[in-house]
Amino acid sequence: MSETGPSARDRGRFTTLARVATETAVAVGEAIVVEDTAIVTRKRGRANFATAADHAAEKAVIERLHAHDPEIPVLSEESARKELAKAERLWVVDPIDGTLNFSRGLPFYCVVIAYVEDGRSRAAAVHAPRTRETFSAAHGAGATRNGVPIHVSTVARLAEAFAVASLRFGATKKKDDRFVVLNSTCARLRVFGSAGLEMCYVAMGRLDLFVHEALSPWDVAAPALVAREAGAAVVSLATGRDAAWNERQVVIANPALARAASALLAKPRM
Repeated sequence: MSETGPSARDRGRFTTLARVATETAVAVGEAIVVEDTAIVTRKRGRANFATAADHAAEKAVIERLHAHDPEIPVLSEESARKELAKAERLWVVDPIDGTLNFSRGLPFYCVVIAYVEDGRSRAAAVHAPRTRETFSAAHGAGATRNGVPIHVSTVARLAEAFAVASLRFGATKKKDDRFVVLNSTCARLRVFGSAGLEMCYVAMGRLDLFVHEALSPWDVAAPALVAREAGAAVVSLATGRDAAWNERQVVIANPALARAASALLAKPRM
């Protein structure tokens, strides 16, 4: 999936779209009512649901994005139309990434917005209202946290890596599963409960390595671009190649560490 950098014109356009995404994520995130935790929608899987706040935030994001350009469709978690993933250009939104955290009063949740064009993420914003952090990126223009440029860590050895991973339920019951292998290899392993923030924490060097086996498009499209623009490699855990914008299984780290992790976890362990 290698590609030459964007032209100056496109880079400027993507920067403008990143600003739109950022302003929207901040405005909607700051308006989220923290007490609005009533469960409205239950989904497949354990502890997987949407609160009233998720639906209110989604409505607000879509309204703002449509006000900017009503011709760009929006693929959003709580009202997902899967066919939109094939659109030439689209917004990809998770109104609250980390809903379980949000519902329990934990601060690790965020509003996530990506702009995808020609099958690649081109602009991104991730806003965490409780931690007061806003991550933004545009293809070819770098990534920032609260307006300050960020970069991935330089840790190159797995034994020194502070990693974050969300793997399959029951993984710890199998001695040769990826979770067990990663936990026994890295310096420390954590799970924060918001993939968007976890990827952004790798982008800024707060964490060294991110591994996930079951992402949705709205989980990965924006924060993976933030990580790329901060110098990370985003690698498909399934193929070992550069990951697509909507990849389900990814390894994210600086290139050297990503190669090491990909090699370690290359073969699924059943």
